[in-house]
Amino acid sequence: MDLGLEGKVALVGGASQGLGRACAAALAAEGAKTVIVARNAERLRETAQAITKATRAECHAFAADLSTAEACASAVAETVKKFGRLDVLVANAGGPKAGGIDEMSDEDWLRGFELTFLSTVRLARAAIAAMKKGGGGGRVVIIGSGSMVAPIGNLAISSGLRPGLRGVAKMLAERHAKDGITVNIVAPGLIKTERLVEVAHGNPDSATPAGMQRLFERWAAEIPAGRLGEPSEVGEAVAFLASERAAYVTGQVLLVDGGRHRAL
Repeated sequence: MDLGLEGKVALVGGASQGLGRACAAALAAEGAKTVIVARNAERLRETAQAITKATRAECHAFAADLSTAEACASAVAETVKKFGRLDVLVANAGGPKAGGIDEMSDEDWLRGFELTFLSTVRLARAAIAAMKKGGGGGRVVIIGSGSMVAPIGNLAISSGLRPGLRGVAKMLAERHAKDGITVNIVAPGLIKTERLVEVAHGNPDSATPAGMQRLFERWAAEIPAGRLGEPSEVGEAVAFLASERAAYVTGQVLLVDGGRHRAL
């Protein structure tokens, strides 16, 4: 299926590794030009070079800390400056600190709010303004979490903040549908990324490499699909929602979790 992304321009946050990198790679594989953003400039440049080599699509690295308002605005401005317009935003800035509700300090919550919640609001605000100015509609895809549909005990900050982004996405989707701009959320489950290792470190069973492997196997056995997810599977879901084929899909949360979350 041709997704209609050839020549489109995408901005992807948190893209030096993990889910952000997978999203940028999936968009580039469909022919989109991408600007990728993350804090680690060296790793980001390596990622951009790898994506360009693998897909032959232009990929531009822009190092910035998306937990700041200035960086969010600058990332959108850099994209428009580099490629002349913005068609797709993948709002992703990594997950907040892992831990239980009684373990999180005020500073942890404030840092999480800046990184996880406000970065999305700021990126979406700037990107939608650029899309409207361009006059060609656009796509906003927010990378969320399974904590948007059910709290996760050792991800207290994510469980507290991410459901609020569902409300933000719904409001933006309703407001900008008339402009040809869709706003959706992709909510990954247990995906084999660096973030999953970080979350696992909070589990006492993960003290050794063998223990970590057993923990992953136990998690996989609890998922109806019988395995952990691949980053590319999240990227491909994002590419669909960013495409022309998803023009009538907006305000939705798409779980990419192998059936792990069973709530209606």
